[in-house]
Amino acid sequence: MAGKDYYNILGVSKDASDDDIKKAYRRLAHQHHPDKTGGNEKKFKEINEAYQVLSDGQKRAQYDQFGTAFQGGGAQGGFDFSDFMNGAGGGGVDLGSIFGDMFGGGFSSRTRRDRRQGERGHDIAIDVEITLSDAFTGAERTFELKRMSRCAHCTGTGAEPGTPIKTCATCSGSGYVRETRQIFFGSFATESVCPHCKGEGKVPEKACKDCHGQGRIPLIKPVTLHVPAGIRDGEVIKLESEGESGLYGRHSGDLYATIHVRAHEHFRRQEDDIHYTLRIPLVEAVLGEDTKIVPTIDGKTKIRIPSGIDSGTVLKLREKGMPRLRARGRGDMLIKVEVETPKRLSRRAKELLEELRKELK
Repeated sequence: MAGKDYYNILGVSKDASDDDIKKAYRRLAHQHHPDKTGGNEKKFKEINEAYQVLSDGQKRAQYDQFGTAFQGGGAQGGFDFSDFMNGAGGGGVDLGSIFGDMFGGGFSSRTRRDRRQGERGHDIAIDVEITLSDAFTGAERTFELKRMSRCAHCTGTGAEPGTPIKTCATCSGSGYVRETRQIFFGSFATESVCPHCKGEGKVPEKACKDCHGQGRIPLIKPVTLHVPAGIRDGEVIKLESEGESGLYGRHSGDLYATIHVRAHEHFRRQEDDIHYTLRIPLVEAVLGEDTKIVPTIDGKTKIRIPSGIDSGTVLKLREKGMPRLRARGRGDMLIKVEVETPKRLSRRAKELLEELRKELK
């Protein structure tokens, strides 16, 4: 496999599941984001490139077979193996198109269009902490986020308002530059996105005074995140187009918020069930209790303690757990009973226990 090792970039094995790849990407993107202290823009772009390929089943299959030579892998040159396998008309291999691309024929308009559409703004990954109560009821969080946003002065064009946009002299308006290399049996031509106009084919005659011709500027803007009831720790919420704006008004990336649910003082969550430990005195375990008040995630409720209950017994309260995020209803509440043995007894209490022991023999 030639070129970059996308699996190594994300730190996953070649047989990693889609979920493993997504988790690795979230962690690394958050770690290396350029806006973070110690962030690395080059590494961040490399991580995004690897994820764009490995998260797509078709691209991943092509990459596993051909390496980064295939078009979806972010290589600036080389031919499109999907065109090679499917043919220009979908009915077979178009050898004329393939060898034309390789030896001077150029890329198809579809390939150029697909490549340009893929050059959107960067995705952003953030972490959001909520309480277990928030996860039960659902929550809304609004926070300030610094990101590259569309320039309001030029509306994303990169040109000073009232000034024209001219054809790029570097690529003559095509958005791509061609390089021809000599190999042992002919010439080999490759194309890459024009470094001057970034694939637009046009450049402003006078750059915008606010964004300096980029069409975007760093801004601190509010983002509102709606957390659904029943969400679990570690799940990710995607906000489409809430990432960074692309150059020259291109599509924005997405925002990925990883939810972290803080541990509760009394309750422990397992999937959609709530676990709670109830400690009762010895006398209640022996005699039972018809009305025992216990807390739940949404208030208090009454339960019955049967006489002679053993320590470690689990009582179930149906539909008293967490809401099911992707189904109707709620989980259960599981109450584990722990019988507390008294450490200090009065003389009278000891006498009564002795009588009880004789009675039970």
